[in-house]
Amino acid sequence: MKFNYWRILLLGFGFMGVTLLWGIYNADVPIFLQAGRSDYSATAGVPGFGLSVGLTGFIMTLDNIAALFILPFIGAMSDRLWTRIGRRKPFIIIGAPLALIGFVAIPIFVGNSLVFFMASIALTLFAMDMFRTPVVSLMGDITPSPKRSQANGIINLMGGVGAVLAFLIGGALFKVSINAPFYFGGATMLFGCGIVIFFIREPAPDKAYAADEEPALIKSLKAVIRDRDKSALFLLGAIFFWFLGYGALEVFFTSFAVNRLGVDIGSATMLLAYFSIPIVVFSPLSGYIGAKLGRKRTINFGILFFAALLAYSFTLNSVLETKIVLPLCGIAWSLILVNSLPMVLDMAPKGHLGIYTGLYYLASQLSAIMGPLLAGLIIQMFANNYAVAFIYGAITVLIAYVLMRPVKRGEAVIDQV
Repeated sequence: MKFNYWRILLLGFGFMGVTLLWGIYNADVPIFLQAGRSDYSATAGVPGFGLSVGLTGFIMTLDNIAALFILPFIGAMSDRLWTRIGRRKPFIIIGAPLALIGFVAIPIFVGNSLVFFMASIALTLFAMDMFRTPVVSLMGDITPSPKRSQANGIINLMGGVGAVLAFLIGGALFKVSINAPFYFGGATMLFGCGIVIFFIREPAPDKAYAADEEPALIKSLKAVIRDRDKSALFLLGAIFFWFLGYGALEVFFTSFAVNRLGVDIGSATMLLAYFSIPIVVFSPLSGYIGAKLGRKRTINFGILFFAALLAYSFTLNSVLETKIVLPLCGIAWSLILVNSLPMVLDMAPKGHLGIYTGLYYLASQLSAIMGPLLAGLIIQMFANNYAVAFIYGAITVLIAYVLMRPVKRGEAVIDQV
């Protein structure tokens, strides 16, 4: 299997579209849910449902609750499937158009019908979960082991482009209409998935890592737990905890900016671009560093850097200071994110890339379920002080560092070139 930068770049368009959609969703939906509450800043400037922080945190976990049950099984199913267009593409072809329909419907019901608002969210979440794991699994399908950090760096660069577009263009469009960012996000997601469908050719089963036997999610999870050196189990645990820290920054940052920094929702969303732009710039370098210095060593440095920055963020009181800290957070996060999925994939038996991608998402989605819930409850305990989420995030990231210490496997497998 030969490594092709152009092919990985084309695959990255799918990640770009998906990341853009999630960026708009995570920035705007929490504010829609909370706006109108008596203690919520009027600078939000939108009608909302006036829900509490804790209930908002729960609703923001629904996508991850659904993903917990759907993603690993979709990954296993795509390992077994083969059609004339491939094993991953059928899920993208069905899921992407349905996600577009649900996503553009979300702002239509803001401040009007909570039932229809939630129904639009439910359709979006289910449809996105249909094709998220197959898209990620494609990277492993078309990339030899020693190049997976570099490939993931390119893909995360494209994902970072999607996040930047979400926060800059989405934030600017929000000032025009609350519907406009969702139309833009849905259309871009569909465009990115279309690039993958038409330009990425999946390797046939005899050329890819074809499954030796029918993969089973529960069986693979048991194997991870029973593995003598426990590397995969500790890595999945670390992934769970560092995504708790990331979630603290992602879900409640716009509420922090609106209430602590006194900016409007469009400006709060645009601030997140200061986090995403460095991911775009630094992700390829993060992959290169992981390949040269080792994935585990690179991740551990990123963890300590990220934890320190999250702890410092508790003190932020100005937009200027926030614009300095967020880019550093983006660099630290890219060191972790770019090198973690390749570590998981290089622990997978042949033919089980989809199912190990599913296990990666199992850990990250469990984290994404617990993260907003815990952060929301902690924020409420401290009189709706949104900055407390950063301290919580720093602690969880440091726990991930402890869990990474016993990990012994997951570096590049040279003989697969």
